[in-house]
Amino acid sequence: MIEIEINTAIAERARGGERLTAAELAELDASDVLSLGMLSDEIRRARVGDTVSYLRVLDVAAGEPLDDALSTRAASCGEVRLATPAETLAATVDLVQRVRALLGAGIRLTGFSLADVASRPWGPLEEVLAALKAAGLDAIAEAPVDLVSPDQVAAVRAVGLGLVTLSVQRLDEGRLAVLERARAVLEVNPHLTTFAPLAREQSIATPTTGYSDVRLVALARIALPEVRTIQVDWQQYGPKLAQVALTFGANHLDRVAPTDDPALGWRRASVEEVRRNIEAAGFTPVEQGPA
Repeated sequence: MIEIEINTAIAERARGGERLTAAELAELDASDVLSLGMLSDEIRRARVGDTVSYLRVLDVAAGEPLDDALSTRAASCGEVRLATPAETLAATVDLVQRVRALLGAGIRLTGFSLADVASRPWGPLEEVLAALKAAGLDAIAEAPVDLVSPDQVAAVRAVGLGLVTLSVQRLDEGRLAVLERARAVLEVNPHLTTFAPLAREQSIATPTTGYSDVRLVALARIALPEVRTIQVDWQQYGPKLAQVALTFGANHLDRVAPTDDPALGWRRASVEEVRRNIEAAGFTPVEQGPA
């Protein structure tokens, strides 16, 4: 692809927080990536300042033993997140209840992809979500815009649950298509302010590159003026890409590990390393606590 300079008129509309057309976004997508990054960084600083938040999350995997040590492990984190639902609704409700009992009321408990919950043959979605809330769940962890409808996302709020972030499962349709899907969800759900544009699942045939990843982050910042928080998963993408993404419009690092055990690997680095990465990118780190 031959990259072009950014159209001045489009840049001015973006700076003003105007909704760009599909054609304008396509032109930005074809522009020089460094110029695109500079524009998105400028817009992000004007919109949300120079702070970068990060959240320590304790992930609870399916089948993981649950005991009193869970509350101790969770004490230093801002959120405990359940990875996947159980096989049945009853078992999932039981899981939520047991984890909530171990944590007590003071720690935020989130869990599951809305797409995963909606795909289960458990009955009307609102009734399922209401059962999870009644069991003690505070929020659904994510809603992939490429897999769920705007009305399914609206059902989360209708039962009183929170939603941590809109996300993307796969980029099969391309960057611009997934941004249009995010826009459609936000039109029906204007209260949502967080989007994680980088795919949770990579295509084996056509995996993304760091170059295309930061381009998507920049486009998300520009295309979605109603979204204050552009999020990158620290554990999935690691410090190098996360740090660069901050200069392309991102302002939140999700899933920072609550432990400082170096044996867990470089993507579970200490909070101090996370803070150093944020500061090295020119921003002020702020830890996000329970919402």
